[in-house]
Amino acid sequence: MDGDTAFKIAKMAIPSDQSAEEWLLNHPQEIESLAQQYVNAGSQIVCTPTATADRQHLKKYGLEEKASSISKELTQLTVQACHALDPHVLIAGSVSPLELYAQPFGETPFLDIVNIYAEQAFALKWGGAQLLIADRMTSLSHCRAAILGCKQTELPIIVVLDVEADGETSLGCDLVAALIVCQSLGARAFGLTCRGADPTHLIQHVEEMAPYTEIPLVVKAAAENQSCEEWAKAMSVLWEKGASILGGGYGAAPEHVRALAQEMRSFDFSKVHITRDMDTICMAGETEPYFLDEFFQQSEPIYCSFDMSDELLEAEETEANVITIQVDTSEDAYNFAENAHMLHKPVSFLSDNEEALEMALLMFNGRAFVDSRSNIEEETLKDIAFGYGAIIR
Repeated sequence: MDGDTAFKIAKMAIPSDQSAEEWLLNHPQEIESLAQQYVNAGSQIVCTPTATADRQHLKKYGLEEKASSISKELTQLTVQACHALDPHVLIAGSVSPLELYAQPFGETPFLDIVNIYAEQAFALKWGGAQLLIADRMTSLSHCRAAILGCKQTELPIIVVLDVEADGETSLGCDLVAALIVCQSLGARAFGLTCRGADPTHLIQHVEEMAPYTEIPLVVKAAAENQSCEEWAKAMSVLWEKGASILGGGYGAAPEHVRALAQEMRSFDFSKVHITRDMDTICMAGETEPYFLDEFFQQSEPIYCSFDMSDELLEAEETEANVITIQVDTSEDAYNFAENAHMLHKPVSFLSDNEEALEMALLMFNGRAFVDSRSNIEEETLKDIAFGYGAIIR
């Protein structure tokens, strides 16, 4: 992949009262130069400079109604610049975390956030993007919203989580849990970036994720305190550990990508063998992954209410491996979403109401089971579960 586009844009002479996106449209030669530097360096995937070109970010400049056209035009310029040099370079339309918090803990309905991502994703597609990347994501909620919005375009989507050195985001999202959720929800590749951490500090995180991956792993490592050659050499170890797509994170310039491309040309990928765990059932909440075998035990159904704390804490003390949540109405789904953070076991939703079940899966920040005893037509149940990455048991 390419390097840190935001880092390069930040060095441009953009007035503080003007959005970077609008300024770039008025200076297309800057987009052309930046894109072509990465192509010449050896990038096979180049990201569009559209990370904050959505209507929520552009609202502060009064440009929210122009958001789609801005994303589309920036993408077109990137496509033209890259394909003038190499028509085989893939253009990834870039989206980023919104400065909005979803209900029930924020004020914005979750579907409104999904729709903002979808609006930008379609604009990126119309501009010529061949895939999409939700970059530097900080919460599982926004990862899920980005996937649900972006996959409406039917373009492949990559999700890159911005983690701290311990493998969690600043908002407490666990890296392996996010991998499990995102790949089940439809992400075509998943990975991480980390400010201030050189490639060697990311090896442990790749090793933690690799056994549970069903999709390519992406690493965009920071390049702030090493020479280009040292950084690229350290990056090549990540291929050995199971990463498939490497690119530059914070501070990575075209020179770093050139050194990485040189390493790639001499790397023997035939020697990479990763043992993947195909038998374990991988589930997750926002802050932790759960690993089960086929013989797990479910609890008796717990009925939803405004305050479920006592019931959930009691369920935590039982021998059940999975907690069954009875969801009869959309209000039940909302009530459980408000209480789900207290639960530290996998969840299974039992429902006879299609709308309630779908709302529960939409609002649950994790990967859930759907109870096969739900009195919903079989094909409909499969469709609902598949749409949210859930497993029917």
